[in-house]
Amino acid sequence: MHCFCGEIKVHETKTRVSIIMHHREKHLTSNTAKLATLTLSNAQIYQRGLPENPFSLEQLNLEEGVLPLYLFPDEDAVLLDENFLQNHPGPYHLIVPDGTWNQAKKVRRREPGLSDLLCVKLSDNVKGEYKLRNSVRADGVCTFEAVIYALEILENKEVANDLLRQFRLLNDRVAKSRSGLHE
Repeated sequence: MHCFCGEIKVHETKTRVSIIMHHREKHLTSNTAKLATLTLSNAQIYQRGLPENPFSLEQLNLEEGVLPLYLFPDEDAVLLDENFLQNHPGPYHLIVPDGTWNQAKKVRRREPGLSDLLCVKLSDNVKGEYKLRNSVRADGVCTFEAVIYALEILENKEVANDLLRQFRLLNDRVAKSRSGLHE
């Protein structure tokens, strides 16, 4: 009754999206990284935190001539905006940590090679709509929202608008399924 699979639309993007997910997030209904792989032809999830299969930067297959961007608001992060595009022409490979805020902020420090990548952040004007988890930060956005707003800059507004539509469906339908509300 709350399924929205029939309303999912896949988008082809020039920007590759790699999500580095903490393995504990894989099966949570509140995890939005999975929606990225359902809606973006160029998105993939890589798990981290598994002792028997540790994450490695080599798994991302970084390509020559494609600028890897690590999306997280670290202290050294550069604002992702129109000026950024002029100073750093693409194509791009967007790399996004996934998990709780505490898990996500540790990824860049703990995984060798990630701290060498150009770190970018979203504008402070971006406000999250995610209601399936309580954020520890008032200005926090979930993984898929971060991808959407980054692609709005790196790709185009039309793709971002449709991804936002699909995100809102997920947000709404999962919330209804948890509360037992029927349509």
